[in-house]
Amino acid sequence: MIFYYSLASTKSTINFRKIAIISCAIILLCANVSAQTTPIPDSSFEQALIDYNIDTNGLNGNILNSDAESVETLNIFSKNITDLTGIEAFVNLKYLYCYFNNVQELDLQYNLELEVLDIENNSLINLNISQNSELKELYVSNNHLSNLDVSNNLDLEVLSCNLNNLNELNVENNVDLSVLWCYSNSLSNIDLGQNVLLESLFCGDNNLNNLNIANNLLLESISCGQNNLSELIFSNCQDLSYLDVSGNNLNQIDVSSNHSLRRLLCNNNNLQELDISHNPELMLFYAGFNALRNIDLAINDELKYVRLESNELQSIDLRNGQNSIISDFNATSNPALTCIYVDNTNMAYLLNWLIDNSTNFVVDEASCNALTSEDVKADIVTFEMYPNPVVDYLNITTTHGKSAINLYTVNGQPVLTSHLSLGVNKLDFTSLSSGVYFAEIITSNQTTLVKKIIIQ
Repeated sequence: MIFYYSLASTKSTINFRKIAIISCAIILLCANVSAQTTPIPDSSFEQALIDYNIDTNGLNGNILNSDAESVETLNIFSKNITDLTGIEAFVNLKYLYCYFNNVQELDLQYNLELEVLDIENNSLINLNISQNSELKELYVSNNHLSNLDVSNNLDLEVLSCNLNNLNELNVENNVDLSVLWCYSNSLSNIDLGQNVLLESLFCGDNNLNNLNIANNLLLESISCGQNNLSELIFSNCQDLSYLDVSGNNLNQIDVSSNHSLRRLLCNNNNLQELDISHNPELMLFYAGFNALRNIDLAINDELKYVRLESNELQSIDLRNGQNSIISDFNATSNPALTCIYVDNTNMAYLLNWLIDNSTNFVVDEASCNALTSEDVKADIVTFEMYPNPVVDYLNITTTHGKSAINLYTVNGQPVLTSHLSLGVNKLDFTSLSSGVYFAEIITSNQTTLVKKIIIQ
């Protein structure tokens, strides 16, 4: 009996050991399988990876680590992603583009190879990039960040963090920074003394009272509008081509050293004088809503866009030989502006230039002086032309007995000349083709009045 009991006991012990060994093997196998995958709880994130043939094991809430480790560039923008958990498996990732999603939290501490991150237009509240020492370009605009720590990103060259809730931004350690865009935040101060390689600075729509760019000699673009600046010195920026200082409290700006300036926006300040005679390459000039009295643009023959509305202008000299390339001109709301000096008063493009009724286009000082005399003013207001548009005949009524009319096509070709007598003058237009014409009326004092005529 003892023999059989011992044998049965031995068999039982052997079976238990087998079970234990098998169980351990199963546990180890499961652990090994688990170690080869990383959870991805956001199905939109995982589906995007499947669509790009990155996740090869299907929509099951995880990704094979081997799949993730093979990826250097990941484009998952506009995929309705709210959670990027699982991004830690992409240990060799260099370029991550996930803009236009709804991500609120992002921790990239395991993505040590990352060089470019674009997560603009999300709902970011927290971003951890403290371990990303290789990061060169960071785009986080249009989020909800109240804090952004880039102190450990020593290789950073481009930083775009516009449209957030930042009260402060420290870029002192980012000495390689060439582009800094941080407009539409709540910044009251920003120290750029260490960023000597900076080429583009957009810091408008903040609460800046001071902006010191004395060390930023390489700046080519500056946009610092909509702040509280009362002084800004940029004379050291010899390569400056774009300057926007609109919506500040500036009483003066000096652009005499910026010979490469192409675009100048200085509207909505307190400027009374402005010399742009040293900026021959200027193409866009917006200086409306200031207190400017006189503007000389005779040297600026590349101008295409000119806005000078709501100033105290008395004269504008635009005799630069290239008036025809100006496609946008506005000098309205300047009640004292009698004369704008232009290349040719008979050109069609002047019809699209916005001016006050009391403002006239003239070619020289003599014409302007004639316009300002009280006698000539009385002559001018006595002219009346009707109907306009014209079908057959144009009636011109005047109390001035010595005047004449010249009619030109939009190309400056004369098509009709006639003397005008006192009273009503009826001109026959039946032989003329339909279109736009210019009627030039000349008085005995050689005063010229130009009106647009439409013939149907």
